[in-house]
Amino acid sequence: MDISIPTRQLFINGDWKTPILNKRIPIINPSTQLIIGDIPAATKEDVDAAVSAAKTALSRNKGADWASASGAVRARYLRAIAAKVTEKKPLLAKLEAIDSGKPLDEAAWDIDDVAGCFEFYADLAEKLDAKQKAPVSLPMDTFKSYVLREPIGVVGLITPWYVWCRHLLLRFHFLIV
Repeated sequence: MDISIPTRQLFINGDWKTPILNKRIPIINPSTQLIIGDIPAATKEDVDAAVSAAKTALSRNKGADWASASGAVRARYLRAIAAKVTEKKPLLAKLEAIDSGKPLDEAAWDIDDVAGCFEFYADLAEKLDAKQKAPVSLPMDTFKSYVLREPIGVVGLITPWYVWCRHLLLRFHFLIV
């Protein structure tokens, strides 16, 4: 399976950035032991820059843009990602197969699973709107209570460098919800 692996940098603050130490980690096809590409090796300083950029982006308009986004709005983003994953399935499956050493059919199933999970969480995001400020039953009528779901802010996701595409993306969609 001959395919070129795109060379990427770190995506920070809307731009591709060279890692501070300018080091890269080789990607080895486990079925051939050949180096098929490489990925940037981020340092603590690179992560700090990414977190800082994310906090700045989240604080625009005092965070109202994303914090006040309804479940329906968030679901649209999740469905758009699912559609793009499905559209790119042939390429993503090939990349996954050579990166993980899996058979192509299994890698393609993984890509379907990723798209399906984004759709599943889109459904959950839409249901959140109906649950917002839903009353909570209490034993005494003199008290009123409800659940208010609010975003907590920037979340850092640290994952092993060897993780398969499906495992990485299965840790991402719920953060949008």
